[in-house]
Amino acid sequence: MDPREEAGGSQRDAAADAGDPGVSPGRRRGLRWSEAAWLAILMAIGIVQIVRAQWFDAAVFLVVVLALGADAAGLMPRFRSRVRPGLRRLIAGAAMFGAAMCVAPRHRGWMAAVVIAAGVTALALAWPQPDGPPVTPWSRGLQRLAIAWSVILVAGCLWELLQFILGRVEPRLQWFALSDLVDPLVSSIPGRVLFIAAWVAAGVFLVRRGRRP
Repeated sequence: MDPREEAGGSQRDAAADAGDPGVSPGRRRGLRWSEAAWLAILMAIGIVQIVRAQWFDAAVFLVVVLALGADAAGLMPRFRSRVRPGLRRLIAGAAMFGAAMCVAPRHRGWMAAVVIAAGVTALALAWPQPDGPPVTPWSRGLQRLAIAWSVILVAGCLWELLQFILGRVEPRLQWFALSDLVDPLVSSIPGRVLFIAAWVAAGVFLVRRGRRP
């Protein structure tokens, strides 16, 4: 799609959110190809989880697909949030979630609950606000960064899918998912703390980036 069309769509969306009389807020629009591609990837991951009989993981991915698809189509309401914490409060909140993850037992309900709570909080803070700043097109540098991360994430998904397929074809052999490769690092206390610290730091960065144009 022409970048000028992307920019025009973003500006029209921002005008609708700001109450421009010439644009109807909350109108429906078609999915951009990039949005449809990511929704298809998330849907494929959810289907793979169903095949693996990982029902909780499948439900998480499919719910995310529904929510993002509805938001991209203009069907989700824009919640007016009064909570806009600064950097210090974001860091303090992230540190609390990180500390809870460090003490929670792995692969248990408490760990899942903390991760879900952190994700819901980040989503609420980063969700577009009707009284927020107008949306501007991404810079070329940000576009290149998004493409680079997209390539990394898709490569990781393909690796996971390949290991799953090979495990079904040759179950007698040992195949390594990404979690198996990272497990030696997070099995030790220093490695676990380092991994969680990097994870929450990335979350703080993404929340701050998602709340500004």
